[in-house]
This record gives sequence, structure tokens and C-alpha cells, in this order.
Amino acid sequence: MEQPKVSIIVPIYGVEPYLRRCLDSILGQTYPNLQIILVDDGSPDNCGLICDEYARMDPRVQVVHQPNKGVAAARNAGLAMADGEWIGWVDADDWIDPDMFAFLLEGALRTKSDVCICGRYEQLRHKTAYFGASEPISLDRKAAVAALLEERYIDSALYDKLWKRALFDGIVFPQGHTYEDLATVYRLFERSERTQCLPGPKYHYFRRKGSITGNSGLENRMEHYLAAQRRQEAMAEKWPELAPLLEQRCITAAIGLWVACAHVSKAQRQPYAARLSDIAQFCKSRTS
Repeated sequence: MEQPKVSIIVPIYGVEPYLRRCLDSILGQTYPNLQIILVDDGSPDNCGLICDEYARMDPRVQVVHQPNKGVAAARNAGLAMADGEWIGWVDADDWIDPDMFAFLLEGALRTKSDVCICGRYEQLRHKTAYFGASEPISLDRKAAVAALLEERYIDSALYDKLWKRALFDGIVFPQGHTYEDLATVYRLFERSERTQCLPGPKYHYFRRKGSITGNSGLENRMEHYLAAQRRQEAMAEKWPELAPLLEQRCITAAIGLWVACAHVSKAQRQPYAARLSDIAQFCKSRTS
């Protein structure tokens, strides 16, 4: 029986110092039936040339070069090319263990799950932290959505998970925005009948200076809050029992926003004044 194909999508922009490490870890996977899609999102360095080099090295590698449109557009371009039964994601400054996709696919097929998740190491500046389950956990739709909102051993990252391709049917990442995963991943879990969490770190997340998640600027913190708000508004009616968790996540994002406000001038805050006032009213109404 032919092994299912796994399409691995890698959005790429401005990561030349880390890209070879990432691509070597993907090409070195013990699971062979891969489609490796590299989306060069108008990277200003030599990332595009490196992508083409790896495509010449391995016929499984396909490269898309496009003008810079942002990570959401890069994800959409990758999805449009993906023809595997399963979808995996790797960020271009991260790397993965050689057996990651074999491990995830075996877990997904064995448990008849639509999503299979492994643990990850988060490589911080001075330490390494583990995020993930400490034992095998099988979740139905509601339990997986609740775990996602609680951020216990599941979060909105795309990259430490193997997804059944059908979950992405009709899904479009919101272009022009950061935190496109936060605004989208919940929809995938809402479609998944069963999610399997497996202990053991197979993914290495490198938190580098200059990354989107490490950007504490006002504009980026506002994007984070708005993504949480859009998720809260979209889910509240369907999942009324999870409303407190949805609001909690919005308030957490708002705290980061207030911290960012404290580090800029009044003039820099002015374009966001009306929106900041609305956010303050929302938080006050949920905490008073």
C-alpha cells in the first residue's frame, strides 16, 4: 500500500542565516513521501537562491517566488500547491527532528485522528522550555477547542502539528495581518472530529530577535488583540460555554497592548485612540 503523501509548507522571508538548518532537517526526514513547498515571499536576502539550490538537490522540493505579501499570503500560496493527504508546516528559522513526520503520521493513523500534535522545544535566549503534552491525550472536537483556548498543551501554532488536508478546504489565511494562525487555527479544530496529542518534543522553535511573535511594538500588539477579538466574536455564539475562555484570551492580549502603549508617546498612540477606548470598555465590562 502506498504511503500517504505529506505536504510540508515553509513560508520564507529574511531568514538566510537559519534557512539551511531548517531545510536540511526537512530533507532529512525518515518519512520519504513528502512534497516540500518553499514559498519565497519576496525575501530581500539570498533565501530565494537557497530555495532554488535545494530544489535542484531534491525533486520533492517545489519553490514559489512571489512579491512580498506577508506570511498569510505565503501560507495561502503553499496551500494552493499542496496535493498531499496531510499538511505540515515548518517556520523557516526553526528545525525538526528526523522522525517528526513519521511520528506524527503514525500517531494520526493509529488513533484515527484528523490532527496529531507533538511536543516542542522553545529555544529562548538563555534557556530551553518544553511545551506540549506529558502523556498521550485523545480529544474530541469540544475538548480540543477548549484546550486550544486554555493553551495548556495546544496553542494556535501551525507548525508542531500534522493536519488532514480536508480540514483546510475553503480556509484562507487573512492577508495583510499578522497572527494569521490565531485568527484561523480555531476553525481547523472546530472541523476536527478527533485530535491526538503525543508527548515528546520533535519540533524546535527558535525565538529570534526580529520575529513577529517577538515584536512588542504597538502596531503588532494591536494585531494580536484584533485577532483574538475576531476569534472571540466568531466563536461566542457557537460555543457559549467557552465564552469566559474566549474573553480571557482577549484580556490577555489587551494587557500586552497596554504594555506597548506605555512605551510610546501620546502622538504614537493617537491613531489608535478610538480603538483603544473600545478595548478598554470591553475589558472593564468583563472584569468589573
